[in-house]
Amino acid sequence: MAKFRHSENRTPWFSITARELIEYSGNDYPICDDCMSSLLECGDIVLIPVLNEAFCPKCGQIKLAQLGRYPEDAAVEQRRTEMFLDYFRNAQKGRRT
Repeated sequence: MAKFRHSENRTPWFSITARELIEYSGNDYPICDDCMSSLLECGDIVLIPVLNEAFCPKCGQIKLAQLGRYPEDAAVEQRRTEMFLDYFRNAQKGRRT
């Protein structure tokens, strides 16, 4: 089940499973957007809405620690975060939007 979180600098992110990423993306073989390793065996994938990217746990934590927050990105971050919140809320109810 997707878990909504915030990094130390308040960047919103989600901890999701490979199944959740596959159902969202339609990609049966997702890979880390940094190291390019398969995400199929990852327990907790890091999905960062502002980047619209998914990472293995190791790369995700590194990316979250390095990620700066910029006022000009706030609208994109908010819009994408809300979209993913709605998607995962509806997916948990058993329907896709």
